[in-house]
Amino acid sequence: MTLFKRQVISLTVLVCAVVSTATAQQLYSSYSTLKHQHILASQTDINRALVILPQALTNLNVPMLSNTQEQELLAITNQLFSSANYSQINLTSADSNQLIRQDNVIPTTHSPGWFQEIFKIPSHTEQRIIEYKNKTLGQLTVTAQPILNYQQLWQISYQTLAINILITIISIFLIYFICRKNLSALTRLTARARTIANLNQAPLSIPNESDLAIIVRAFNKICYQLDTNFRNQADEAMKLRQQAYLDTTSGLGNRSFFMHQLSSWLNESYKGGLGLIQTDLINECYQNEGFKQGDELVKTIADRLNEVLTFNDATLARLSKDEFAILIPNISIEKLQLCSKSLINIFNDLSATTTTINNNAAIGLVFNENKSTPSQILTQLDNALTQAKIMPQEAIFIIKDINTQITLGKQQWKSLLEEAISQDLFTYKYQPATLSNGTNYHYEVFTAIKKNSNYYSAGMFLGAIEDLKIGSWFDRHVIVAIINKLNADRTSGPFAINITNSCINDSSFIRWLDNLLQKNTLLNTRLFFEIQEISCIRHTDATGILCSIIRKHHFGFGIDNYGRNFQSLTYLKELQPNYVKIDYVYTHQLNDQTKSTVLSSICRTAHSLNIKVIATRVETETQLERLSELFVGGYQGFITDKQRQTA
Repeated sequence: MTLFKRQVISLTVLVCAVVSTATAQQLYSSYSTLKHQHILASQTDINRALVILPQALTNLNVPMLSNTQEQELLAITNQLFSSANYSQINLTSADSNQLIRQDNVIPTTHSPGWFQEIFKIPSHTEQRIIEYKNKTLGQLTVTAQPILNYQQLWQISYQTLAINILITIISIFLIYFICRKNLSALTRLTARARTIANLNQAPLSIPNESDLAIIVRAFNKICYQLDTNFRNQADEAMKLRQQAYLDTTSGLGNRSFFMHQLSSWLNESYKGGLGLIQTDLINECYQNEGFKQGDELVKTIADRLNEVLTFNDATLARLSKDEFAILIPNISIEKLQLCSKSLINIFNDLSATTTTINNNAAIGLVFNENKSTPSQILTQLDNALTQAKIMPQEAIFIIKDINTQITLGKQQWKSLLEEAISQDLFTYKYQPATLSNGTNYHYEVFTAIKKNSNYYSAGMFLGAIEDLKIGSWFDRHVIVAIINKLNADRTSGPFAINITNSCINDSSFIRWLDNLLQKNTLLNTRLFFEIQEISCIRHTDATGILCSIIRKHHFGFGIDNYGRNFQSLTYLKELQPNYVKIDYVYTHQLNDQTKSTVLSSICRTAHSLNIKVIATRVETETQLERLSELFVGGYQGFITDKQRQTA
């Protein structure tokens, strides 16, 4: 319970207690007063009768009253005693003969029966001797009923309760608004505490209350220090990554980074294009103009290469002084050839003294669709570059991978995907992500298409999906299929579904997902979504919207390929994912101290925000033990399959 609620409730209880006590006192006072009112009234009436009746009785000289005399005597008693208040009037003579007796029907009171049970007022009988000149004339007996007392007490009680309830309601509203105003600084402090992990928040304003002002100043200082520490930690992680995997002159990845990305790609999908670029411009510039101009030229070339390579998952690296390498997963051979022409034009534009492109740069290309090793790919790249150097005109040579595997064009892939969606040709495999305590955190969903005897893994058609901007079709079908599975089997899951990059900027997909999650909120603990890190960096706003919608419905999400890019990791604090999956480049060759240091740094950055860190492609127990020492809280890969087989 919050302090604000406790204060409001406490003061409300206090007001209710005070008002209830006052109400009880008022009701008791009214009851005490009205309880004897009919007795006093009957005594007044009977005293008045003792003045009037003797004169009337002295005129009665006969033992039996005539009708006229009886009527006259009844008229006198009715005037003295109201039939609404007296249930019985009895008048006897001195010799005990009954002169008149009148029994009145008392009208029903307007007060409820339960009220009369609570506030009981008994009837009252008054008896007096009628005398005149020291001579006894008779005896008068009357019984008074508290009808008027009940009515007056009920009216007073009703009004008192109504007024006091109104006072209580007004007091509660006043208490609420007064407490809200007085505790506004605490409310702001609480709201900021909930979002303390967010960056770039303005400090809280200092309240007028001296004690709260001290707390707010301390809180602002803590928030500032947390932001500073996290930024320093993220900067440290980025610097360590740059030292290990960055070419400082060009700002591109180095040979080690390219080799890790190449290995990762060959293990994932192995379909796409690679290029090896060699230029004479750099050596000439260093020799003729010096190191400073040579470094500037390298930076210019790197910037121009980044401008041309706009693919989300492209890798660009500088392998040596005059060599650059590119890796573009899931690219078609047509796009690879067009891209190479744009690349060669860069060096043509930068040439200051030579007009022949062949003398400035050569590009060797390899289009791969088969399972290969890094050494085989690099050998093909070297061969392609050698052939490009001897080309008479355009210094570009491409080696096409010749294999028996079925090769489909973009439109063929589109037709296959449409058929797969309409006929539900998708098959799913689930790989567990296991936490360090041995529990399964979730199962990552791997989707493939199976048509007749042909099997198409996601790595084979994801490139076509991204090129055709139809990731929404694919993602919607997979998400609905997994949600149906979760609804049908309450014991299945949790599952993690990868979101394609093309869906991030698709507003219709975002709206669709928002509506779908709203209808399936009961599944929020059994469904996760995975977003590529490149989307968090290149499409920050759109990714933020998607993450906020997922978080709004209390579903979980994670960042895949964490640490692959050289940008700052501060996006973690803005998006606040539930987990991150470390890129494969960091999870192998852990005996290398430099790589272990980099891995520890980027894991510590996520760990400081209570974000789970999951290592991917863990294959051996030795690798698992080494990762557990580096702030890695979970693992995923071939090791989980071996553990299940052993179990």
